[in-house]
Amino acid sequence: MLNGLRIVEIANGMAGQVTGLMLSEFGADVLKVEPPGGDPSRGMASFANWNRGKRSLALDLKTEDGIATLKQRLADADVLVHQFSPAKAEALGLDDASLSEANPRLVVCGITGSPRNHPDVERSDDELLVAARLGVLYENDGHRPGPIVWRYRMGSWSAAHLAFAGIMARLIMRLQSGRGGGAHTSIFQGFMAKLPLVWARNSEGPMPNPEIKPKDQPTATAQQLFECQGGDWLQIMDPTRQFEFATMPTMWEVMAEGVDIDTPEGLIEAFKRRPIERWETDLRAADIAVEPAQPMGEVLRHSDVLANGYAIEIDDPEFGRTTQPNLPIHTDAELKTGHSAPRLGEGGDAPWPATAAPVGDNGAPAHPLAGVKVLDMGMFLAGPMGPSMMGDMGADVIKLEALTGDRIRFMHRYYQAAARSKRSIALDLTKTESRPILERLVKWADVVHHNMRPKAAEKLGITEEALRKINPDIVYSYVSAYGQRGERANWPGYDSIFNAIAGWEFENAGEGNPPVFNRPGTMDVTSAQSCLVGIMASLYAKRAGGKAHGTQASLLGVAAFTQGERLLREDGSLTETCALNSSQTGFSPYHRIFETHSDWVAVAAHSDAARAGLRSVLGEDESRFEDQAKAMTADELLAALDAASVPCDAVLYDDALNRFFDNPVHRELGLVSALPQPLYGIVEQPGAFWNFGETPMAIERCCPAIGQHSDEIMTQMGFSETETAEYRSKEILG
Repeated sequence: MLNGLRIVEIANGMAGQVTGLMLSEFGADVLKVEPPGGDPSRGMASFANWNRGKRSLALDLKTEDGIATLKQRLADADVLVHQFSPAKAEALGLDDASLSEANPRLVVCGITGSPRNHPDVERSDDELLVAARLGVLYENDGHRPGPIVWRYRMGSWSAAHLAFAGIMARLIMRLQSGRGGGAHTSIFQGFMAKLPLVWARNSEGPMPNPEIKPKDQPTATAQQLFECQGGDWLQIMDPTRQFEFATMPTMWEVMAEGVDIDTPEGLIEAFKRRPIERWETDLRAADIAVEPAQPMGEVLRHSDVLANGYAIEIDDPEFGRTTQPNLPIHTDAELKTGHSAPRLGEGGDAPWPATAAPVGDNGAPAHPLAGVKVLDMGMFLAGPMGPSMMGDMGADVIKLEALTGDRIRFMHRYYQAAARSKRSIALDLTKTESRPILERLVKWADVVHHNMRPKAAEKLGITEEALRKINPDIVYSYVSAYGQRGERANWPGYDSIFNAIAGWEFENAGEGNPPVFNRPGTMDVTSAQSCLVGIMASLYAKRAGGKAHGTQASLLGVAAFTQGERLLREDGSLTETCALNSSQTGFSPYHRIFETHSDWVAVAAHSDAARAGLRSVLGEDESRFEDQAKAMTADELLAALDAASVPCDAVLYDDALNRFFDNPVHRELGLVSALPQPLYGIVEQPGAFWNFGETPMAIERCCPAIGQHSDEIMTQMGFSETETAEYRSKEILG
């Protein structure tokens, strides 16, 4: 799909490596530049997983010869992916201006810790430190009061997907303008892209603004998460909370034993009385989404993961025969999968592909995706947030929803997050009379998306086969729960279900603790971003003169993909990885948060020098670090750590949400969007997830009311006022 693209990747961090992996798997030639001794993560499962299919070039960028060799490779490259701060990039001659002068067609994606032009952009890009200064530790659920460290690397997973999409957007712009340029994002913006589900403020309407979390109370929650007989945990998700547990045959038995399930305590006791298999059987018979919470890595053995190819066998030079997470996207294009990570220097001297990628000469567009037309028939989150992000970049996105609206509208912040930058037309697709309207919308669109179950899509006539008869040249995007090829293809699924089977409910809880419900919709949003990746790759391929491919993403595929820190060995054992400690404060004495006399401080002492610096401040005895930190104020500890060259940051915790929105820097940089909406007044949300340099984003529309734009869309599609009124009188159009 991306054959012919020439990518240079200079990234030791996860976000850059995963970006390069996805580019490589879609067919690009990715040249990974490593220091002479190799990437520091060589020998780890994460390196094996996140560097598959790349070539390796060992260069010492501290020398003139190394820089000169790099610039030779960049002279004919299409994209540079790096994780240098602006100052570091400028010192190396890799700043945007210098690169543009040397190669005007080069697209540059810098993935920093904090956003470009932000006062903190030169600070560490360690994910824990970024989370601390943004305030994200405020949002994790904890078994103790105070800030809670995330085990799931939410910022980096998100930033990798944003980087891929931003690169594709800039390449699509290049097909028009002939010029490259910046397509930058950050770990900070990666977090931002996940936060709209819980971080938003409305000036009026039915959704109260989030309450300030108490500092002195634990926040661990177990929403529809139950311990069963034998100690197994079961995650249920019934979004409407309308299911009557008393209708289950197994529950009849328990109620006959005198358990009162009308109280929360009684329901908890009831589930403990029977094994998990009994409850799963009853709930699935009622079409309720349910899965066991299991350890991280076990999902790689899941039968539907294997059936869908979400895990792949790789003969790795370090680990031998392994099973690794695969790209979570199906497509009718041939992808470059199955190649192991390179040995140091392997393939680095080989030339670029002979055929250069196409460019245009028709002037720059007003916005990155100006002129792109998207028809979004998705509901909930796991798909629709992808088209929303396209709307943020300037695409014209029409949301087609039922006359009663998207079923997630009752979860107001979730709806706001998934429907920004869209127009709405309300249409009853169950009536055959709506077909002429649907057909004109499909003929109009470049991209069509939905995330209905296969049976529902077939019933409504919106399968890929059906819509390609109307418009053969559409990019068709579909997001499911379990994928297309396994026995669970028509099963329901939601975010928490896949957090459970991916192991994140245990991982975020900390070692030895019971699992916790994960906020804020991490698998849903990652699935939407996976959908975005597939759409953007296919859209670029189409615009570059190729076929308009169909792409399919799924929650299960994403659950498997996020296991990249682990792999299965040939003997069936899982490789080791880090764990969050039981106090949920971090991963080691050198990478964690410390409570001080006044507040909390985050530390990321990864190098020998930084660790020595930390010991010079807190003493040589690691077991006494906590006591020493508590004897100091946060300001005292931060000053001492800075003096000792230890990467650190204050933990922003108190009222983090409001402090994010009220920060004038965030508003000036477009990191906060504030838009009017008929029901909610002024809606404030996390804003721009990318920086495209001279090309602005297009965050101009808040989430629409049901059918808010039906009339203007009908006119745009060529229907008269009389026809529109007739459709409305027949309750076909809302």
